[in-house]
Amino acid sequence: MDADIVLATVNARYSHAAFAIRWLWSNLGELRERCALREFNLNQPALEIAEELLELRPRIVGLSVHIWNVTLLTQVAETIKGVRPEIVIIIGGPEVSYEFEDMAIFAAADYLIRGEGEVAFARLAQDVLDGRAPQEKVIAAEPPPLADLVLPYDAYTDEDLAQRLTYVEASRGCAFRCEFCLSSIDPHVREFPLEPFLEAMERLIERGARRIKFVDRTFNLRVERVDAILDFFLRHWQDGMSVHFEIVPDRLTEHMLRRIAELPPSGLHLEVGVQSLNAESLAAIGRRQDVEKTLENIRFLREETGALVHVDLVVGLPEETWETFAAGFDRLAALRPHELQVGILKRLKGTSIGRHPIVFAKHPPYEVLQNKHLDFEQVQRLKRFARYFDLFYNSGNFPESMVLLWRARESAFDAFMAFSDGLWTATRRTHEFPLSQLARHLGSFLVEAGAGEPQEVAETIRRDYHRLPGRKERLQLPF
Repeated sequence: MDADIVLATVNARYSHAAFAIRWLWSNLGELRERCALREFNLNQPALEIAEELLELRPRIVGLSVHIWNVTLLTQVAETIKGVRPEIVIIIGGPEVSYEFEDMAIFAAADYLIRGEGEVAFARLAQDVLDGRAPQEKVIAAEPPPLADLVLPYDAYTDEDLAQRLTYVEASRGCAFRCEFCLSSIDPHVREFPLEPFLEAMERLIERGARRIKFVDRTFNLRVERVDAILDFFLRHWQDGMSVHFEIVPDRLTEHMLRRIAELPPSGLHLEVGVQSLNAESLAAIGRRQDVEKTLENIRFLREETGALVHVDLVVGLPEETWETFAAGFDRLAALRPHELQVGILKRLKGTSIGRHPIVFAKHPPYEVLQNKHLDFEQVQRLKRFARYFDLFYNSGNFPESMVLLWRARESAFDAFMAFSDGLWTATRRTHEFPLSQLARHLGSFLVEAGAGEPQEVAETIRRDYHRLPGRKERLQLPF
């Protein structure tokens, strides 16, 4: 099928659905019939992606560019322009909205739309197809009135709803000004009219949507909207459903917490953006956070509700030392969240975090290399710590064994750092571990650290290893 317009992007993995291109397609008006959507993943070569796009014989190719796909999409854009220079390439997305002048993908493109592009892309595409292509290459899109936009949820296919996360948003913007976050650039929160939004959610659920993820940066700003949305899901709950919200932990009221407790166990996934418990770091990045209230609310969520709690900490923030990060980690680990994500600070284009004396990598994903409190070696150790912690704790593969690990030292951070350093020394890698190898390394460390008698450790490791069905062979341990 030929298409005058192709909207395309590269997702990090198949289970992710590209929300941005569905917004653009939904607001094309009469041009929707002339537009095709194409999604790819990071494992696909640029030439294959370009070939599939060119097979549609488009006049316009729109690319949604993010930090994870900019390198691949640059190659795609250059290939298309090399073989079909008459095709008009329009780029947009967070990775190309700031500091784009020297980017190779900007050089390959004909137009760049900065900001929310639903209205601007439709207008530009119509002008190009009608032979009225504008002269200016960079088009600054004004934020559209949200009530005027056509909601994108009908653009999800039945396959999307069955196999992928369904992304939704009830609001845009963020009330906070954290310097490392792109949302800090526009501190105004705009809300979609609630009634049509909930009607769209009802249609999604009727069509089979079961994994719904809100992309709102500050879901729990207003009690009345939180109530309305939670009430909606309580009324429309289906077996196997999960709903994901990102919340500001210290803005959870007692009323919100009680409402959350009414939802079915394991149905609600809450991403709790703590980032740091160090007051100096929070002040340095302009983040307002009541630390004690944050911890109190996480404890309530973990102990009094059935929500799955995912907590975020960030390595490399200004004024965060090795000791303050370790202390914050220990306080959060003591609450035993279901996941404790140790993220690495990135310098996202357009944010003001670069004003601090921090050295960042020059290429995506622009991670911190060192700062005035953490040298390069320490940052590398913390990156490995983060990766290994995902494998052993956040994965849920070793729940009982991790309890033993906390016995190894008074500090949970110290215990896992010792294990992390030892695993790196023994393997010199952070990826492509068979689960049996992870189990053997963890078992050996637990015995050597005195976290348990060899028989206790072996029985615990084997219980964890055989938790999932299908592992019938007996795990061989080196002790």
